[in-house]
Amino acid sequence: MIWKNTRRSFLLFTASLFFSACSLFDNSVIEKQQAEIESLRQEAEQLRQETETLKQQGTQQVQQNTACNRAFNDFDAARKATDDTDAAAYYKAGLGICPDDDVAHYELGEIYVRLDQTDAAIAEFKEAVRINPKFSRAQRQLDKLQGTGSAPSQ
Repeated sequence: MIWKNTRRSFLLFTASLFFSACSLFDNSVIEKQQAEIESLRQEAEQLRQETETLKQQGTQQVQQNTACNRAFNDFDAARKATDDTDAAAYYKAGLGICPDDDVAHYELGEIYVRLDQTDAAIAEFKEAVRINPKFSRAQRQLDKLQGTGSAPSQ
């Protein structure tokens, strides 16, 4: 009987040690670690997406640069043209390939001024300034044309 009581006490003691040891492994620590792991996974996914976006932007920039290099042939032909109508056609063709060239818009605006196409010139100078807000020559031409165009007729 003593042996049974001792054995029972030993088993109860062992069980209490086991449950005490289990309480050392607090679930809140595990939950915090799992939350941190999930946060790191989300951060890694965000970085992966940002990397992919940067790759796509780089590819687009290369494509745009290649297109603009092709457009420079048209811009060069426009500068060499002896006829303003031909020059305007070359600039339009080049700008169809590379629409963000502020200088080409400005030069096309200059041609439109010579062709007495004020509205078209204003549109080109506006586009040049939109692309490059610090383009002072384009801004001066725009101001000049809009100032002339807004004067009351007599």
